[in-house]
Amino acid sequence: MLQARRSIALSGRFLNKINHSTVRSRHITHKRLAHCHSPECFMMSAGILGAAFLLLAIGGALKGIVGIGLPMVAIPGLALLVGLPKALAIVAVPVAAANLVQVWQFRHAFADRGALLPFILAGGAGTAVGTSLLVSIPEALLEIGLAAILIIYIVLRLAAPTLAMQPQAARRLALPVGLAAGLLHGLTGISGPIGITFFHAQRPTRPLFVFSTGVMFFVFAAVQIPVLGVTGLFAEGVLATGLLTLPAVAIGLWGGNVLARRIPIRLFDNLVLAVLGWTALALLWRAYQGG
Repeated sequence: MLQARRSIALSGRFLNKINHSTVRSRHITHKRLAHCHSPECFMMSAGILGAAFLLLAIGGALKGIVGIGLPMVAIPGLALLVGLPKALAIVAVPVAAANLVQVWQFRHAFADRGALLPFILAGGAGTAVGTSLLVSIPEALLEIGLAAILIIYIVLRLAAPTLAMQPQAARRLALPVGLAAGLLHGLTGISGPIGITFFHAQRPTRPLFVFSTGVMFFVFAAVQIPVLGVTGLFAEGVLATGLLTLPAVAIGLWGGNVLARRIPIRLFDNLVLAVLGWTALALLWRAYQGG
């Protein structure tokens, strides 16, 4: 009984620490931005703009190869520099632009299995709700939960490489999984831990995978952008910073598309798992830093 009470007390102190650190970091960020009245103030230092350019170029290249990776590379890195809400706002427009390009590029790969449309509709609604709640939920808790989902999936795939979701199961799960993916995209800008897992588990071809995830990311970003504007997260040059990084995304996509023609299917599958593993580590690191 005494041990149980001690465990409960420790858990309570841990949760209070996470909440306090999250509120404190947001207070500091908002305090700094309150004294910032020009676009140049958040278009930041040349160092941060350079970091954003580099991260989005790398993410664009990875996306060109495997169809994913842009937000999962850029957001964790930028979040360590400017915080998660601002990092999400910086990459919103580049993410929408990159995915629109890939949706058009792979439009002929679309094969209607009855799961994509309900997934996207539910996810769009979830994105709107999640973005509106972005500044009210402790980031560390979200990041730990996302990392746990990723790690579980990676372990399952490595332990059972033939794991696959049947089309009937995908159709049944499309609405709840889409809603969850949208909520997480709205809250963190990273819907991949759920959305990519859902599509990847269906074992699609590379073109169909790129098309499906491209539609998901584009619709979620398109829904999120106006909500970010309403919440004020595009203020003080954040939107301009994102627009300035569009050439980096274009360069990365071009390079990734060139490399993709030389990537075998097995390596493609392993690269997807590697991206998910990187995301899990980045999220855990961010949660640790915040705690």
